[in-house]
Amino acid sequence: MASTGATASATVGTTASAGGGFRILDDRIEESSGLALSRAHPHTVWTANDSGDSARIFAVDTRTGKTVGVHSFGAPVVDVEALAVTPQGRVLVADIGDNARSREVVRVFWFDEPALGTTSGGWASWELTYPDGPHDAESIAVDPTTGRVVIVTKSADGGVYALPEKPSRQGVNRLERLADAPATATDAVFLGDGSALAVRTYTQLVLLDPTSWRPLVSALLPLQRQGETIALAPGADQGLLVGSEGSRSPVQQVTVPATPVASPSSAATRAATPAPSASTSGPSAGPITGPGQAPDATPPVNRAQLVAGLGGSVALVLVALLATRLARRAQRR
Repeated sequence: MASTGATASATVGTTASAGGGFRILDDRIEESSGLALSRAHPHTVWTANDSGDSARIFAVDTRTGKTVGVHSFGAPVVDVEALAVTPQGRVLVADIGDNARSREVVRVFWFDEPALGTTSGGWASWELTYPDGPHDAESIAVDPTTGRVVIVTKSADGGVYALPEKPSRQGVNRLERLADAPATATDAVFLGDGSALAVRTYTQLVLLDPTSWRPLVSALLPLQRQGETIALAPGADQGLLVGSEGSRSPVQQVTVPATPVASPSSAATRAATPAPSASTSGPSAGPITGPGQAPDATPPVNRAQLVAGLGGSVALVLVALLATRLARRAQRR
């Protein structure tokens, strides 16, 4: 991790290996706005439509692009924008879209990962509120090493927010703002080993350190009609899948950009952090724990301060050069 918090620049290229991408062929999936790799079914991702659809998710085969399952869960959804599957096999359906910033409470519905085919079932949910007023958000992610659940908001002043360590099913859970986030984030996922939170925008991929939340590296993504989704690709170390909205939209596989080596102190802090205790608030698939873990004491980069600091440095250099030139002219006279 770069100690200054500066973001390195790189370019992400699509993976050239066979089966590295696919096209969603189901005409019912017109606005794929969430994507998550299945833990129960190989070569399968779950996706959901944006607002306007009923409470259902689709299982898509990553080798063919064909739908292999549709699960209906009957919840009163408003604007589903993101999906995640926890290490315990729980599907999180994030009903967190809020273009008008008018929803005081948003919800995450959850249930055990269903079988393939046409299925239906019940649900439970967490009601959530932001500490600083309503936000539009399209990203939810679960840290595979700690179980912490985070939401990334979408605005120009976006942030990373954590759910409580043990979210309650009764009453409204207050989110905790952990750090700034890349502007216009449309989806996010933790890398498989938990070493970074991958946040995508319409054009870029940014990896954030999961302890300090500083940006590690950024990369350009392939051009897409409206880049909306990101998920782990099937298989170990196979990169990421990035998708777009629209009918029969393509999903492309991209490589994960290399990041600077983490500092020993950061790595030690993360390794020494104990896993949170189990919660009894969830179904048999297992509890979600850990989202309330405090970030590293080092504050995230303040973009405005960074720009101001760089501008001040440039001004000082120009003043010094001008003074030197005037002094030399005076000596020649």
